Amino acid sequence: MSFYNLTSYEIENNNRRIIIPLGSIEQHGPHLPITTDTIIAEYFANQLSRKVISYVLPSIPYGVSYEHQPFFNISISNDLLSELLVQICISLGENGFNYIIILNGHHGNRGVLQYLSQKVIKKKAGINVFGINYWELIERKFDHAGFVETSLMLAIVPKLVQMKKAKKGYVDEKRLHATYSTFLNNPSSFKITKSGVWGDPTTASAKEGNKIISVTVKNLVRSIKELDDLLDL
Repeated sequence: MSFYNLTSYEIENNNRRIIIPLGSIEQHGPHLPITTDTIIAEYFANQLSRKVISYVLPSIPYGVSYEHQPFFNISISNDLLSELLVQICISLGENGFNYIIILNGHHGNRGVLQYLSQKVIKKKAGINVFGINYWELIERKFDHAGFVETSLMLAIVPKLVQMKKAKKGYVDEKRLHATYSTFLNNPSSFKITKSGVWGDPTTASAKEGNKIISVTVKNLVRSIKELDDLLDL
């Protein structure tokens, strides 16, 4: 359930699980909008809230995207994003919400989420904060504006996808995924793609996007249930 249209009286004394979609504003090639990460994160948050009792907060659209320089991005620092999320979590705790899920749609935000719960606990005990990167649950190799993200966008909001402009981007199967994951932490690392696209979007489809959505939502629900079980130990 979204917070957008609720009154404070409707929120009060209701279920205490909160989902915060976290995205970014950055280039996604010539065929996808700059809000792609935020759109996908918000979509999965709303899908998850239909499966597990929870509230969805308005998305945070700003993230850490310096790896996309000199391509278009509007970025904030790790420290600023971390402090923003800490303050939001503390405020939620003061209003009775002690179970918070940050559903992340952008690779560059991972570092912020890693130690977020420790920072929150130091300032206010009793708040459980969990960061989940949705792409870790899709059960296939991820990309940037490639097959996966383009398929997801075709399934979620096809009117924003310009498939006529989609072109194959940087593809290299020889190096380890872990190598690229580490490399992408560096500013301007996306220059190696030439076009800003990592992968091949030309074969993407809404059908494939729906398959990815089905698997991801299933795994999100499973992850939340497993976190619940671990909290009860």
